[in-house]
Amino acid sequence: MLDYRRFKEINDLFASGQPEKARRLLMEMQSRCIALRDEMSMLKVRLQTFEDILYLSQNLYEEYGFYWLRTAGIKQGPFCPHCYESEGALIRLEKQHKSLLCPYCSTSYKGAVRVMTETAEPLAGRQARILPFAK
Repeated sequence: MLDYRRFKEINDLFASGQPEKARRLLMEMQSRCIALRDEMSMLKVRLQTFEDILYLSQNLYEEYGFYWLRTAGIKQGPFCPHCYESEGALIRLEKQHKSLLCPYCSTSYKGAVRVMTETAEPLAGRQARILPFAK
């Protein structure tokens, strides 16, 4: 943590005619400040990652052998169980004839279109999206 008393010390060094000592001390303070800002940025990213994991753990569920995500009261999915279980990726399945197809791993779930019509909104015109969550 920064010691703010050092700023007074730097000011006193400048006032007493010791600018080199003051500059060295100021550069040291600057280095510490930069290191703290870097650490703070890293911690913010880690916190966001943990918040995303918590959100996912509270809103992702399995139904009919597929994964679904509840967001703002809307049921999103189904997502490919193979991709989620092997890589932690949520890949939305696409409707193809009488089956669902994963655009990422190409796994086909035959006869699964029934799941779509019973449980989710239609997928017409939507593209698959990769959501970067880890299990």
